[in-house]
Amino acid sequence: MKDYKHLAQTIFKRKSVRVYSQASAEILEKNDIIQTLGIQPLIDNIKVDVKALGKGEVKNERSKYCIAFYSEEKPFYRENIGFIGQQIDLELQAMGLGTCWWGMKKPKRGHRKTDGLDCLITMTAGYPLKEETRIYPDGFVRKAVKDIVTGNIAELSSDRLIEAVRVAPSAVNLQPWLVEKTGNKYNFYLRSPKGIIERMISDIRHVDMGIALAHLFIQAKADGKDVSFSFEGKNIKQGKYIASIIT
Repeated sequence: MKDYKHLAQTIFKRKSVRVYSQASAEILEKNDIIQTLGIQPLIDNIKVDVKALGKGEVKNERSKYCIAFYSEEKPFYRENIGFIGQQIDLELQAMGLGTCWWGMKKPKRGHRKTDGLDCLITMTAGYPLKEETRIYPDGFVRKAVKDIVTGNIAELSSDRLIEAVRVAPSAVNLQPWLVEKTGNKYNFYLRSPKGIIERMISDIRHVDMGIALAHLFIQAKADGKDVSFSFEGKNIKQGKYIASIIT
C-alpha cells in the first residue's frame, strides 16, 4: 500500500536540486517508472510514457539522469503530466534522490518522441551532491494563502490541503493557481496570465496546475480522505476553470 503520509511529509521539505553527484540510481534505470512507483494519473485514458534519459540522449550538464514525460494530446494532457510528474518528484525525493522540473529542456533528436508521443517536459534527477531539503515554513518563498484562494480566507488559511498547494513548485515560482473551496470540493482555476513571461510559458502553466492538484490529492489521501475528480465547472473572473478535487 502506498505511504501517502510519507509523501505528504515530503511535500513540506522537498527542494529543487540543481547540483548532483554522478551516482547511479536503481529506480532510474528501470523502464517502467510509473508502474514501479504506482503512480495514479489524473486522466485514465491519456496515453503517456516516462523515460529516464542519459546524457547521450539529452543535453544535460546537471545530473546523471533526466526524466522525459511523453503524452498524446487530449484534453487535460498537460495537467495530467504535471499530476503524474509531481507524484514521481515526491516519490524520488522521499527516497533521498533529488529532482528539478526543467520546463524548457527537451531531449536530443531521436528522443523527442516515443511510440508517437511527444515529449512535453523534462525533470533532472539523481542523487544530490549534498543534502537538499527545506525547513518548513521558512524555507519556502511562496505567495500568501490570501493570494492563491478565493472565498473564506480565514477558513482556508488553516486548511492543510490548501497549504500543501501553496508550497507546490511552479515555473518561475509564479504559482498560477487559484483555489476555491465549496463544501468538500476544491475547485482549481488557472489565473489569467500577467505579463510576457506568463504568456511565453502558457503550456507549462497548465503543467503547474497538475502539480498543484497532485499536492492536494496526496495530502488528502494522507489524511485518510476518499478522493474523486471532476472536470465540470465554470470560469470565474480571475481565471479559467481547470478541475475539482472532491474529498
